[in-house]
Amino acid sequence: MARDHRDYYYWQAKKLGYRSRAAFKLLQMNRTFKLIRDGDWVLDLGASPGGWSQVAVELGAKVVAVDINPMKPIEGVTFVRGDITKEETLNEIRKIREKFDVVLSDASPKITGKWTIDHLLSIDLARAAFNVARQVLKEGGSFVVKIFQGEEIQNLFNEFKPFFRFKKFHSPKASRKSSAEIYFVGKGFKKP
Repeated sequence: MARDHRDYYYWQAKKLGYRSRAAFKLLQMNRTFKLIRDGDWVLDLGASPGGWSQVAVELGAKVVAVDINPMKPIEGVTFVRGDITKEETLNEIRKIREKFDVVLSDASPKITGKWTIDHLLSIDLARAAFNVARQVLKEGGSFVVKIFQGEEIQNLFNEFKPFFRFKKFHSPKASRKSSAEIYFVGKGFKKP
C-alpha cells in the first residue's frame, strides 16, 4: 500500500470520491473506445470496492455489480455477492436482467507472487468472465476484461477474437508502469 501514497491516481481518486484508482482506467478506456452510453445496462464483474461501478453510473448506466467480496452500496447499482465461476451466480444475475449492453471485469485473482501462476490464474478468471459475458451480452455489446500478461495471452486473444467485430489489447495510462495487467477490449459482440 505504501506505493499508493506517492501515486497521482490514488490521490485523484481520494479527491474525487472514487473508491479506487481503477476508476481512472475505465474513464480512460471509455474515452478511447466509447464503451458505455447513457441508458446502457452494465454488468461489472469483480466489482468490489466499486470504482468501475461508480464510473458506469456517472456515465448514465444502470449497473449490476458482482463480487465474491462484499461491497458498500452505490446508488444506481444492484449488487450480487457471488463467485463468477459458479453457475448459481449467473442465475442470480439473470434474475435481475437477462441481457446487458456492456460486461466489464477488473477482477484479479488472489496474487501468489509467482509470475506464471498469477498469469494462469488471471487467464482462468478472464475465461470465467467471458463465459458469463457470452451468455448475457447483447448482440453488438462490449466486453472489457483484465488479464496479466504472460505466455497464454495470445491464445486467449484468439479464443475471444471470433466473437467481436473490434478487438484489441489496451493498457490505459492509469495502469501502473510496473503492472503486468493489460485489458482485452471487444466491441460489436456476435455469435461466431
